[in-house]
Amino acid sequence: MAETKKVAILIENHVEDSEFAIPRAALERAGAEVTVLGSRTNEKYTGKQMKVSVQADATTTDARAADFDAVVIPGGMAPDKMRTNMKTVRFVQDAFNQGKLVAAVCHGPQVLIEGDLLRGKRATGFRAIRKDMQNAGASYENAPVVEDGNLLTSRRPADLPLFAAALLRRLGLSMKNTHIPDEKDLTAEWWEVAESWGGQSRQEIVDGVNTAIRGERYALTAFEKYAEKATDPAIKSLFEEIVASKRRHVEMLEGRLRQLGGELDMQAAGAGAWATLKSWLQGSDDVALLQRAMGDLQTGVVDAFNLTNQFTDPVTAALFDQIEIDLARHEQLVADHFHARLGAGEAKPASPTTGAAVSA
Repeated sequence: MAETKKVAILIENHVEDSEFAIPRAALERAGAEVTVLGSRTNEKYTGKQMKVSVQADATTTDARAADFDAVVIPGGMAPDKMRTNMKTVRFVQDAFNQGKLVAAVCHGPQVLIEGDLLRGKRATGFRAIRKDMQNAGASYENAPVVEDGNLLTSRRPADLPLFAAALLRRLGLSMKNTHIPDEKDLTAEWWEVAESWGGQSRQEIVDGVNTAIRGERYALTAFEKYAEKATDPAIKSLFEEIVASKRRHVEMLEGRLRQLGGELDMQAAGAGAWATLKSWLQGSDDVALLQRAMGDLQTGVVDAFNLTNQFTDPVTAALFDQIEIDLARHEQLVADHFHARLGAGEAKPASPTTGAAVSA
């Protein structure tokens, strides 16, 4: 009979709930013995989204790295607290130096930075700490899962099913009657795997995609109106380019909805929002159009970013990544035109009200 694998998962308040819950569920269902380690055993730790509430089994002070086969460091705001606890940092250092598998996701590499464990290592993490990781000596890779020796890292909730699958593979674990795709296959329906481990359901993903479709459709119509109203040919051409991009976004999202077998929600923007937009357009010049367009694009960038980091489905999250990239590029182009017009001495209009947000 194979020896039971023992895995420590670190915990602190404001951990990203899914980044704690999904690896834990995957490991336990594959037969691993999971121990939750915190800084105090008499405290109940609560997740950032208030979905996780757990009491630690032991602490990083009394636990020994030698007793475990792997250590998992989830993300959220928890690693910023973990890294201030010298006992936790020492525990992770001991595990790493003893050749144990050390797996960190999202902001989890902050603990690795504190322990000076990234120097000369290929690794990934949440994009907000990319520069921090590079300054700590890591070769940062923007990939769902990066392995380098006994170090395993991932970027965000959308990577969790692949991260957990890689974790199981490295520990030689599997689940009876359960097929787990190769984590290098980014086209697999990973949402099904994630859902079985406590991730988002198909309906939750469908609802999120429909939310994005509504936002992009509203923006598509708004930019069609901006293109009609613009008098400068260069500005009109840019707005038309954005319209074409919005159409591609809607097509991509509706295609994903069909793949998921979800129904298209035909709910449109409220009549009040359209009435306000039409009324505003009547007295708007090119500078006002540019300023409003910037606001719309900025809203879209933030909403796409937020949606991306809610999902435990890498395929859908990749679509939001592309939308965010397109929106950010167009935001800069619109800003360039806006600044050029102001530099030419045209008056800056009062701040307009932007269009409907994408997020729910």
